[in-house]
Amino acid sequence: MKYDKFHIGKKLLMKKRLFIAIFLWLMTISLMLSIVALGKGQKVLKPELGNPEVHQLNENILAVTGLYHTAIDKGFTTNAGIIFTSGSVIFIDSGQTLASAKFLWETAVKYMKDIEKTCLILTHHHSDHVFGMRIFRAKGAQVIAHIGVAEELRGDKGYYKKFIADRMGWDSKKADQILGHVIIYPPDKKIEQDTVLNIDGDEIHLLVTPGYVPDEISVYHPSSKTLFAGDTVYEGSPLATQFGGPEAWKIWIEHLERLRKLDIINIVPGHGKICSKSEIDRNISFLKEKLKNK
Repeated sequence: MKYDKFHIGKKLLMKKRLFIAIFLWLMTISLMLSIVALGKGQKVLKPELGNPEVHQLNENILAVTGLYHTAIDKGFTTNAGIIFTSGSVIFIDSGQTLASAKFLWETAVKYMKDIEKTCLILTHHHSDHVFGMRIFRAKGAQVIAHIGVAEELRGDKGYYKKFIADRMGWDSKKADQILGHVIIYPPDKKIEQDTVLNIDGDEIHLLVTPGYVPDEISVYHPSSKTLFAGDTVYEGSPLATQFGGPEAWKIWIEHLERLRKLDIINIVPGHGKICSKSEIDRNISFLKEKLKNK
């Protein structure tokens, strides 16, 4: 009997050890997968942040995809960009929430030396690209945008946030929880035509590309052959044409054809995945078909 109890106890101990070994193995695999995922892009799951991924396109260029958008439940998210020069950091768009803007800033800080000047370029006035601007203004960033953005945002006093909250059916508490304490400012520097910024010897081209909306600009970085297209280029989805009619769509096509002539390796659209120049052709075809059926 003692012999049986001894062997039964030994078998239970062996099973326990086997269970622990399997558990530790699974935890190790899980950790390894997490490390791989972080290597491909940082992922964070928060309602007000979305599921952002950081992509290093080259040593001086970051793209951030998957930031929060009010249509995130339909799989629609927002993108932004970061350009580093020898003495400056340039952010392209600020996201729709303060949490998104903080994520962009904290991402950049990992690469900064605390001596850089900062600026924020807004591709247009829509909330999913400008609501986070307060974070950058608080850090001393100069805000640059089309003059039309200034006209849209001047004297806001919280109306834009309330408009978004009403459209979403949120009360003020819910709006604060998701969007944060949004404060809208007009840009410090306003452009009306194509403008080349020379920042620490690095050229950044601000290209006026209306069509989606009149105050749209695209940001081209020639040395990395990167285009931050805002909502001028849509990736993998129908284009949002509700903000203009046939005449605006014709103008949109003209500017897409202009962008197509640029030497581009990566396009960072306002929404969707990072894509190649071939996506411009799809956008042009979509708009031409839209005009044909109008």
